[in-house]
Amino acid sequence: MHPKKFIDKIDETKIVAAISRAEQATSGEIRVCVSHRCPVDALAAAKERFLQLGMVHTQHRNAVLLYFIPRANTFAIWGDIGVHEKCTHEFWQTIAANLSPLLKADRFAEAVEESVLSVGQMLARHFPPGLDDRNDLPNAIVED
Repeated sequence: MHPKKFIDKIDETKIVAAISRAEQATSGEIRVCVSHRCPVDALAAAKERFLQLGMVHTQHRNAVLLYFIPRANTFAIWGDIGVHEKCTHEFWQTIAANLSPLLKADRFAEAVEESVLSVGQMLARHFPPGLDDRNDLPNAIVED
């Protein structure tokens, strides 16, 4: 699928609102990226984009990138060191298992929003907001 078609089917305003809502309950950060590329290794591409976006610079190393690759009909999720210390492999598998059928059914907006909220719930359990909590990263959808 062409990335523009994917982007046209999601409502950025709703996604940004979901990110804001999810981040209110946590010190963690969530970003969504839609790639125009078609990398061979989705997870490696997500990690690379995570680093390019400066997502390692959060106070508690608790940022998560949801990386969608429409051309390859795939996605990857990359979390920083703090997130991996707290989350199990099963958590990531659950997020992926919930995302896959929504994406296959062309329910892109619902897939992105639901994954943002699921990641937000996990971050809230492990990284509650602090008194000095601030929004370290923009909530807008990014493209590469």
